[in-house]
Amino acid sequence: MTGKVNARIAGEVELNISRDVWYQSANSVYSKIAPDGTFSFSVPGDDPVFVTLHYNKKEQQLLLSPGRPLHVTFAGNDLPGTIQYTGKAAVENGMIHAFFPPRPFFMKEFSAKNEYGKMSEDSLLHILLPAILKEADSLRQLVKKSAIPADIRASLATQIKYYYALNMDEFSSVLSSYTKNPAVQRWQDTLMHITGIPSMQEMDRSPYAGYFLYACAKYEMRRLGLIYRKDKARGQQLLVEATGLPFDSLMHLAKTYGDEIIAVLLAEKSMPAPQFERLLSNRLIYYCNDQELPMARKLMAGIDEHFAAGKEAENGHKGIAALEAMLEKGKQNTGIAFRKDYREISTVNELLAPYQGKIVYLDIWGTWCGWCKVEMGYVPDLKTRMSGKDVVFLYLSNDDEEADRKWREYVQLNGITGEHVRMSNERIEKIWKELLPGEEARKYPTYFIFDRNGRVAVKEAKRPSDGEALYAQLSGLL
Repeated sequence: MTGKVNARIAGEVELNISRDVWYQSANSVYSKIAPDGTFSFSVPGDDPVFVTLHYNKKEQQLLLSPGRPLHVTFAGNDLPGTIQYTGKAAVENGMIHAFFPPRPFFMKEFSAKNEYGKMSEDSLLHILLPAILKEADSLRQLVKKSAIPADIRASLATQIKYYYALNMDEFSSVLSSYTKNPAVQRWQDTLMHITGIPSMQEMDRSPYAGYFLYACAKYEMRRLGLIYRKDKARGQQLLVEATGLPFDSLMHLAKTYGDEIIAVLLAEKSMPAPQFERLLSNRLIYYCNDQELPMARKLMAGIDEHFAAGKEAENGHKGIAALEAMLEKGKQNTGIAFRKDYREISTVNELLAPYQGKIVYLDIWGTWCGWCKVEMGYVPDLKTRMSGKDVVFLYLSNDDEEADRKWREYVQLNGITGEHVRMSNERIEKIWKELLPGEEARKYPTYFIFDRNGRVAVKEAKRPSDGEALYAQLSGLL
């Protein structure tokens, strides 16, 4: 693959290869951009492979194949909006650009405004579902009629199938969380019935298929969870029967590692062995990339127990070893301070007492919160900008006692310098009520800025990702 950036902004282009959609840092290759804007990549392999081209915080999916060179050109400030394709692989990549928008028609609104989410069960299954399947089939027919090689047609057809399946699975979240549609379980049941568990060949062809394998694991957990919410005794019984573990043990595991561990335990009993091995490996890669060591260790233990002789085990141990080395380095970081009194704090005054006379930026987060972790990626720039200033960075994590080690290791692995406190749901609720009296909503993450006297100066302050707007709020108090 070759390319050219017009009006370049950054100095290199990144190509990432993922088995299940999620960005995998260990699977990236980079190309320096020459003074004339050109760059090139060579990706080893004998089969077509989907990759993601990254530049200037934008991305575009591509399909690379042996013997089919691809050349791309794009403007430095708008990779996906201006990309042009030439070369033998231009046909299939033009299809990708046209076939896979960020959201299909029924997922344009990921909110309560989604009109499709308000449909009756009958309309969902007999009007919306046929429309989705018809659109997906029309795209597969275009691929089938094209002159591209058979193996590339197969990869594209598989990617189309699971692009729609994944978005239909995500549509379940619209039905359950936003429109509160009682047809959600029937929608999920129907999706799993018509799609099934991806085959190994499908997952080798398509990263979307690899991620749908995880959706299959979550499906059984959500199905049993729905029963549990309606009838706790029946739900407990089914969970115990499905996993072979006492209910108290399951709850302890969920509090220690997160709900996903239940999905993994259920998948162990319901998935064919090759797919279960791939699921464990894919999720291990995800947690290693997310630098969340406790869950990564747990998944690695599962691979060692069931598939110790496989290649996935060898690669997994390398990932774990790299994280363990990072953790040891993080433990030596003197800029990280876990408050010794964090189990005794029960008021905002006690939380802020050590920082009288300083500006305090409070970050309320949790290790379970995806958006909280996204914001942590912007923290190094914030710390650099505020270096030498009289500002304390205070992190209040909402994590249970069972997740104490998970919390500490996440902070150390990611080098989150500052003051750290952890509280369970019950304890942190007292803090919320002081900070937001009379308000019921609890948003994670949420930020506050306190003045030198410990008073709230900015309620719901800007996030680290807001950059200059946050810097202005902090600087105004300094």
